[in-house]
Amino acid sequence: MGKVPHAMRRAKLPLAVLPKTSPASASPSQPRNNNRAKVCKTLAPADAPPPPEKRPIRTASDLAAAIRVAADADVDAAVDLARAAAPTIPLPPQSLALLLRRLALHRSVAAARDLLTALHSPSSPPPRPALLALADAVCRRGEPREIAQLLPVLADHGVRADAHVYNSLMKAHCATSDPQGVLGVLRRMKDDGVEPDLVTYNTLVFALARAGMVAKARTYLDAMAAAGHFPDVITYTSLMNGMCVKGDALGALALLEEMEAKGCEPNERTYNTLLMGLCKNKKLDKAMDVYKTMVGSGMKLEAPAYATFVRALCRAGRVPHAYEVFDYGIESKSFAQVTLYAELENSLKWLRRMRS
Repeated sequence: MGKVPHAMRRAKLPLAVLPKTSPASASPSQPRNNNRAKVCKTLAPADAPPPPEKRPIRTASDLAAAIRVAADADVDAAVDLARAAAPTIPLPPQSLALLLRRLALHRSVAAARDLLTALHSPSSPPPRPALLALADAVCRRGEPREIAQLLPVLADHGVRADAHVYNSLMKAHCATSDPQGVLGVLRRMKDDGVEPDLVTYNTLVFALARAGMVAKARTYLDAMAAAGHFPDVITYTSLMNGMCVKGDALGALALLEEMEAKGCEPNERTYNTLLMGLCKNKKLDKAMDVYKTMVGSGMKLEAPAYATFVRALCRAGRVPHAYEVFDYGIESKSFAQVTLYAELENSLKWLRRMRS
């Protein structure tokens, strides 16, 4: 037989022995790894976004645009832009407001005060809208110490704090369960000549009642009425909650009658608060009366009140009533059915364990 052609001899080799052809092997002088690195190096600049073009700051509009872009990434860099701007380029009021707002939210009132000191003098006070933006941001942050530091900053620049600022400070103390701090804000407010409004009194009543100072909270009902701010449903409901916490659920029920006699209509929150308080104070018959009123008015149950009510009914052996409340919770679409089922099931399990 003649010689086997080279192509046929290669075809008879096992597949694993055959060399794989690739762009790298096609050029023996170029190592494979270097080839891959070269490809990646070539593609990288095309895939990466081009760096942002830095525009020179020649006008107030240029400065405002640069600060707006910088503030989204780094508030300190944006502040540096404002500080380093040429004296001939005034800082736009909206840019100052933006910087003060960001400093209040992400740094501190002290940082905002330092910026104001660096950019403005007594002969050139900052614009009032920028200071109001600072006050709004600090109040939204809701930290008592920061809001307290805001008051002298506003006063130094000729802006008098209004009831909104003091109410925010009062709410911040309320959130930290500090009733004495709330009362301190009220005294400071009056010393500064700022008249409390309805929000002030409602926050005050809520904070005192929640802290168990119900008698003191009640004294402010007459004070607010004398000032022309008549107690509303929020005032009464806050007071009822405090009375229930102190164990005076029947007193809270009497307050409901007083509230209605004065023409103030209770709402769902009022009845849910009463229902939960009566159950916790083991006044189950009165709780049933409140529940029937809610059903008659088509009011919805709230999850805490429903859980407390169903648990109290099951522990008292009034299982049919518990099922009735369960059915009404589904019918009125008070909240998710899975929560309704879970609470009823847990209460029935407890009852079975107690009977076994």
